[in-house]
Amino acid sequence: MVKMFKIHKFFGLMVGLLLLILGITGFFINHDSWSFLYTTTFKNVPNSTFTEDKKLFEAYYVDNEDTDHIIIGGKRGIYETQDEGDTYTKMLNIQCFALKKDNDFMYAATSDGIYILKNDKWESYALKGKYINALAISDKKIIASIDKHNLLIINKEDARIISNTIVEIESSKLKDDIKLSRLVEDLHFGRGLFSGDISLLINDYGAIILSFLALSGYLIWWYIHVKKKAKVSRKLIRWHSNYFVVIALIPLVILVITGILLDHSGGLKKFMNTTTVSNKILPPVYSSLKHDIYSVDFDGTTYRIGNRYGVYKSQDLKIWTQETKGFAFRMVRIDSTLYVSGSGSSNFIYDGKWNYLQGVAFKFRDVYNYDDEAKFFTYRNYEGSMPEFEDATLFSVLLTIHGGVFFAPWWKWINDFVSIALLILGLTGTIRWLHKKSQSLRKPKIK
Repeated sequence: MVKMFKIHKFFGLMVGLLLLILGITGFFINHDSWSFLYTTTFKNVPNSTFTEDKKLFEAYYVDNEDTDHIIIGGKRGIYETQDEGDTYTKMLNIQCFALKKDNDFMYAATSDGIYILKNDKWESYALKGKYINALAISDKKIIASIDKHNLLIINKEDARIISNTIVEIESSKLKDDIKLSRLVEDLHFGRGLFSGDISLLINDYGAIILSFLALSGYLIWWYIHVKKKAKVSRKLIRWHSNYFVVIALIPLVILVITGILLDHSGGLKKFMNTTTVSNKILPPVYSSLKHDIYSVDFDGTTYRIGNRYGVYKSQDLKIWTQETKGFAFRMVRIDSTLYVSGSGSSNFIYDGKWNYLQGVAFKFRDVYNYDDEAKFFTYRNYEGSMPEFEDATLFSVLLTIHGGVFFAPWWKWINDFVSIALLILGLTGTIRWLHKKSQSLRKPKIK
């Protein structure tokens, strides 16, 4: 057991600081809806952070009557240019996830409800304070998804809520298998176990315990070897090893394994995208998907939502039928044509019948009309006509630190070593904890 203690101490002192960094950054990345992550910015950061920041753009609009006029929305806000991207002006300083235009106005889905553009100014229109992650408009209605959960139908004329629905799809219609790449990503980012926020809270629990273990481990070493305060160190040791810590090893092991796979997703892409996970062994969340509305559409008669399994349609918001298979990340309608962006799956087009959308960038964020031709927006394709910043958001800083590219492209190997060290720490720590428990049970009780 002495050797086990030395192994535990060796790895703890070696990687404790990096584990603390991973725990803290992972916690905040899990909560990517928090606004301060995008309003807090830093200068003088690596180019990898600026590259990551460009991925925060979500929506793109080009004025057909004046193609120099472009409006672009993202998690840093809404920006406008009158000179085809040479200079941009910030119009709104809140997160934007979609821009939708009808004959009269433009609407924006934001982290603070739905906004409307009137007289060159954005004004709050409906659902103030609600996190609107997806939006669709028709002649008389607006369809909005609140935090991937509630589906709201709004009267466009007076912003009155017509209906508020929680989409419930029969479990018998949620029987698709998924690719390993999808399961790994869902598990790592707190949406792969249970419905609602439970998976996220489990990941939070693991991240908080990991941060505490790293910090308390250093404090234990400090008080034993430097301060020589046995009473304080014993108290810290009791906090450092208990039932709560042992339970946290379950989400931590999941995060370690999925994190290693994501770090090497480039090299493992073929394996992860061709390996199928049967629905029979999938976690409970895949049999519900109540909190899984990633995209919405309404053509005047048929409602559609997009989730991890595909596009589902309904006439009455009660009975839902699957139309496509594969993660329907975005749905964008231009006149009578619907474009569906896949995430780790195929893109689709619907113009009366469903077909695969060929030759289009994987996971496009938006579609817009340019000279009567559909154009697809991704941050890679339009770097020259997007706002350029001299600073980067806190979110992108935390994300690149967590993934290691903030320091160097090869840092992922350091993260791998830290992850393996965490598994060793978890194993040795649990063995020592069980040994102490068994010793305490064997001790005779003094009456």
